[in-house]
Amino acid sequence: MIQFLTQHQFWAAVALYWIYSAAVSSMPGPAPNGNPGYLWLYRFLHTLAGNLSTAFGGKIPGFVSGFLVTAVILLSASGCAAYTVHPGALSQTDSAAYDALLIAQSTIDQARTALQAGELPVGAKDPLNTLIASYNVAHESWLTYRGAVATKSPPDVYYAQLNADISNLTSAIRALKEAR
Repeated sequence: MIQFLTQHQFWAAVALYWIYSAAVSSMPGPAPNGNPGYLWLYRFLHTLAGNLSTAFGGKIPGFVSGFLVTAVILLSASGCAAYTVHPGALSQTDSAAYDALLIAQSTIDQARTALQAGELPVGAKDPLNTLIASYNVAHESWLTYRGAVATKSPPDVYYAQLNADISNLTSAIRALKEAR
């Protein structure tokens, strides 16, 4: 459970905020002559909830965008450290390359579906063909790298080629997304 929370910090924070907001909203109002400690706690929790809602509601200009940029940077940095290698992967590089190939394959499948439905702009056909060619090259490079690692050959040359091919594949995905 702890590992899940550390890998999904943003969504855990959203869930905790939602639970907090629901708990504060369900608090009974203080009685007119009630306990002053409860009155203070009630006001404090409602003020805190209101300030968080104001911040997330965009009522404080610039605060939310600055907060979100900081949160994205912090969460992406923690996400890098928590990368989980796929079962059956030979190394973290092998797993990351596999992820890139899966993303590219999904992008190609979506573009082909859009092309068949007539939803793909004419200017996107060339970037799609480039993406398909880049995918084929990167896939072959990945298989070659895996073969070198599996046979305990020095993978340095294959790693450099795989890195370049995955970089080209990423650029081809971006080019297709921009053409759409």
